[in-house]
Amino acid sequence: MTEHIQPLNRYYRDHHGIVVNVTGYDAAGQRVIYRRPGYEWECVAPLIVFRARFKRMDK
Repeated sequence: MTEHIQPLNRYYRDHHGIVVNVTGYDAAGQRVIYRRPGYEWECVAPLIVFRARFKRMDK
């Protein structure tokens, strides 16, 4: 199965107040790919979990 990740560049704040950069969305897998400040690797969360824990920041 081939992954088709939609590239994004959006900022969200988690429930601890930390700002993360969402870099992509995998519609087929319902996954959000994001980077936390200071982390070497990208993080991935199921869409339902991401929506519960993060809020989009205004531009």
